[in-house]
Amino acid sequence: MANLYDLKKFDLNLLVIFECIYQHLSISKAAETLFITPSAVSQSLQRLRNQFNDPLFIRSGKGITPTTVGTNLHRYLENNLNQIEQTINIMHSSALKKQFIIYCSSLILAGGMLDLITTLRKQNDYEIEHHDIFVTPESAEDLLAWRKADLIISIFPTNNRSVISEHYMSTPVILACRKGHPRMGDYAGLSALRDEEFTYYLTDEPGAKQMRDFTDAQFPERKCTFRSDSLISIINMVANTDILGLIPKLAFDYYKDTLQLREIKTSLTLPEINLYMMYNRASLASDSFATFINQIKK
Repeated sequence: MANLYDLKKFDLNLLVIFECIYQHLSISKAAETLFITPSAVSQSLQRLRNQFNDPLFIRSGKGITPTTVGTNLHRYLENNLNQIEQTINIMHSSALKKQFIIYCSSLILAGGMLDLITTLRKQNDYEIEHHDIFVTPESAEDLLAWRKADLIISIFPTNNRSVISEHYMSTPVILACRKGHPRMGDYAGLSALRDEEFTYYLTDEPGAKQMRDFTDAQFPERKCTFRSDSLISIINMVANTDILGLIPKLAFDYYKDTLQLREIKTSLTLPEINLYMMYNRASLASDSFATFINQIKK
């Protein structure tokens, strides 16, 4: 049984602040995540240093790195804080529901995750909640840190000590047109493509930007007459006009029959897009979650 008197003398909020610093390895980022000032975080860290008689974090280049004591403290805290959070969530719920929250683009969901979600729903009896957005590295960290997401599928990994980021799948990029295009056959050389109009994907997201920059370097003279930050809009434009588009193959395969799309073979070397799955390391303490992750890997 815990010694409640000793616990009463210890400010448990200090442990929450320590864990947030450990996750981000940044005083300012921890302050932003917890909605308090960097000064308050620094003061709390100093109190915790006095409690453990150890610096817990030391300067390393432009950032900080945990000491041995700090690393060991995190190992004990990670699962314990997760269990406390689960207990609080249970007490706040009048009816317990097994809910699984996924963040990913609908294009990824359509072409690469339907089997995954079917497995999750049937074998684990979860209620699935899906959010259709492209997640930035910063928002991925926050979503997982605040347990707003159980699983994130994105086009770039997130580097964080408390987050596991693993390669999920890769999909090539293909050149597509509508089936009734008057000039495009099954193959098109560069000379023929120079006379055509193209879509252009407006985004600064690393994976999609890499695809776009790669194509820009190979075919800088192409005419881009429709620009959008929505891949769905680009696919619909390709399906309903004579404009050509570069589309991830998993999205193309999902929509090609419904929207009457056709792939064009070309001498251009087109890149692949890598997809990554991210989840909290502490979530593996749940047997059902660990089983689900193993199912994905298989």
